Amino acid sequence: MERARQTLKWNQRSEITKNLFIIAIIIGVTLGGFGLFTVSMGTSNPLVVVESESMLPTLGVGHLLVLQARAPEQIQVGDIIVFNAYYHDKPIVHRVIEIQNVTGELHYFTKGDNNALSDPGYRVHENIIGVVVLAIPYIGQVTLFLHEPYGFTIVVVLFLALLILPEIFMKDKDNENDEQNVTEQETASG
Repeated sequence: MERARQTLKWNQRSEITKNLFIIAIIIGVTLGGFGLFTVSMGTSNPLVVVESESMLPTLGVGHLLVLQARAPEQIQVGDIIVFNAYYHDKPIVHRVIEIQNVTGELHYFTKGDNNALSDPGYRVHENIIGVVVLAIPYIGQVTLFLHEPYGFTIVVVLFLALLILPEIFMKDKDNENDEQNVTEQETASG
């Protein structure tokens, strides 16, 4: 570890540089891990946050959903799926309530648990992003907060404060140490 510090000249770097380096490593590991997770789940979007109350009481706003791709014949009545629909600009999270085989193509009919009516039309396999395999309550609230106009701004301000404040405090500490050393030298020579 000490050899790595010497090679990187770690102790000679500013606190901002050190923090940026650590942040770059965290981002790299996170993106790499997400890439592996995406491949293992077989879908380009393995994580979705519930944004409406259409699936209450099963899923509430802020549930983080883990999705897995499934072959058309593996999707069953009762599965909760996430799909793209022509009538909505965001993916929809609803339950499969009926499946019809129409000349070899499976048509999936869906409905939100909290909705009185089923969704218009049907879904085909190409519309389905994935089947919900895990639902984690509340964690998705972070994503919903970041989508608020003030949410992202607050996070950026906090991030910058965490990046800059250590540098300011380290400079103050260094200035205090320099002043103390000068005072000690004056006392010793006087």
